[in-house]
Amino acid sequence: MARRSIPSFIILWKRHRELYRGVFSDALLLLAQKDTVPGDEDAISEVLCVLLRQVCWERNQAGQGKKEIRLPVWESPIQPVNEAELRGGKKRKRPDFTCSCIDPLADSPERCEISLHVECKRLGRAASTSWELNKNYVDHGIKRFDCPDHGYGKRSPSGMMIGYITGMTPGEIETEVNTQQKKQLPNFPGLRFIFDDKNLCRTCQEIERRNVLPARFELDHLWVDLRHAYQGEENRVGDIVDPV
Repeated sequence: MARRSIPSFIILWKRHRELYRGVFSDALLLLAQKDTVPGDEDAISEVLCVLLRQVCWERNQAGQGKKEIRLPVWESPIQPVNEAELRGGKKRKRPDFTCSCIDPLADSPERCEISLHVECKRLGRAASTSWELNKNYVDHGIKRFDCPDHGYGKRSPSGMMIGYITGMTPGEIETEVNTQQKKQLPNFPGLRFIFDDKNLCRTCQEIERRNVLPARFELDHLWVDLRHAYQGEENRVGDIVDPV
């Protein structure tokens, strides 16, 4: 019997990206069906954890064991892959979710496992005069995928941003995000969302990164409309703290 050939990493990653883009889309649509959603950003992501588990379980059941879909890991520190990345045990940056892809044909230990990093932010009206959600989506979200200190998406062809819409219209948010991005990341293309579902907006940026490799990078964006269920004060103290 002929041995099955192992797909190249490019093919493996394409499947990995499409798989988890679908998993997160399904989980976000379930999130949008909830009657109430907590106001704190981390609390929303915690609820999403449960829904991601449900979606992965249902997909695994439907697949009848043909392929195991691993659950995205919430707030896992980025792991060092070689001695040059050691930091003396200091705390490391933590993307909101990590979905790892194993490359059985990797030519080095550093590339045997590549991570799809997912960063989640609230979108809408400013939480305070010093904490503007839509600007933070750029400054503390998109920017982390081309920031050496954070290194989100390092060694990876793509990553993902998730936006929890808790106020304003998607069009208004898109305008504010693009305005801030033009100031902070003028080399990045503007965002133009496709409203293919009443509760979920999707788009993708093709980026040329200057500080993190690989330079050519695709950043998927998924925005979910939670305005109908949002429960939380716009000036929550918890939203002003963003240590990572």
